[in-house]
Amino acid sequence: MKIIFDILGGDNAPLAPLEGAIKAMKSHPDLTLILVGPRKIIEEGLIKAKIEPSRYEIIDAEEAVLNTDHPADFLRTKPNCSMAQAFQTLKNRGDVDAFLSAGPTGALLSGCIFKAGRIKGVKRPCLITTLPSKTGQLVRIADVGANMDCKSEYLMQFAKMSNAYLQTTGIASPRIGLLSVGMEEGKGNELTREVYGLLKEDPTLNFIGNIEADKVLDGICDIVISDGFSGNVFVKSLEGAAYYVSDLFKDAVLGKWWRAIGTIFQAHALMNVKKPFKLANDAIAPLLGCSRLVVKCHGKSKASNFEGALNETIKLVNEKLIENVQNAINESLLEATPAAE
Repeated sequence: MKIIFDILGGDNAPLAPLEGAIKAMKSHPDLTLILVGPRKIIEEGLIKAKIEPSRYEIIDAEEAVLNTDHPADFLRTKPNCSMAQAFQTLKNRGDVDAFLSAGPTGALLSGCIFKAGRIKGVKRPCLITTLPSKTGQLVRIADVGANMDCKSEYLMQFAKMSNAYLQTTGIASPRIGLLSVGMEEGKGNELTREVYGLLKEDPTLNFIGNIEADKVLDGICDIVISDGFSGNVFVKSLEGAAYYVSDLFKDAVLGKWWRAIGTIFQAHALMNVKKPFKLANDAIAPLLGCSRLVVKCHGKSKASNFEGALNETIKLVNEKLIENVQNAINESLLEATPAAE
């Protein structure tokens, strides 16, 4: 198996991605990595770890895509950056199974569209993100920003592709909810009401109905379908609220020295509180609808997260995610084609 790995992606690059890559190669003897990043640093790390040269290739890149770079322009303005070279390699080589990066999501999506291309029949690729829930299971949200203006057919494809993705990960019949302002069927705007009807009539999907934003983390569904604008606003509002509560908690507990001492006795309980968030941060996010497997991992990933991301990417390759998504799209296109009289 051969995977392209962007060593300059993420806040902890290049050392954390490189360490994660080394651990993954030691765990998977059949794994070959194409490492894109600073050659000197990569070579020193691999030689020190005693990784056989036949197990890796290095594409030298000293520049990374930044969050401040315009996602639609980086291929033109930074053609030698690690992500641009990785996408060009993905496009040129048929022996590559996947591409993994913790770089900016917008740039990754742009590269998918302009270099990797879409699966035939896919109207719009979508971004999928992972959240924790009260039940301990993970909840996926799609779309979270790739498509600000959507049609009902786009959301139906998001549902089909997300369903195929979760089935690939082992959930036989993922529960699908539609983000709306009320649980009842008639609630929501025109788009939401139209999509509700389409989801309800689709026998291949386990549609459970509308889901309100304050119920998403209850764990009553596995996938939440949304247009990119609403999904992005929801996720960012949730993140902002979480940071706000976290800061309040830190100020309350650590504001006085005697309170800080008390937290020592609560350390185990506090670690349990963090577990569901760690699971969500460890989760990878394939860009659904791309013709090649392109996977995003969290920008704040550490070495262990990168190792886990490579492990999960290997699973998606072995379980044929792209083929499964393609089959789901093909089936939906056949369903939409009127039968010949």
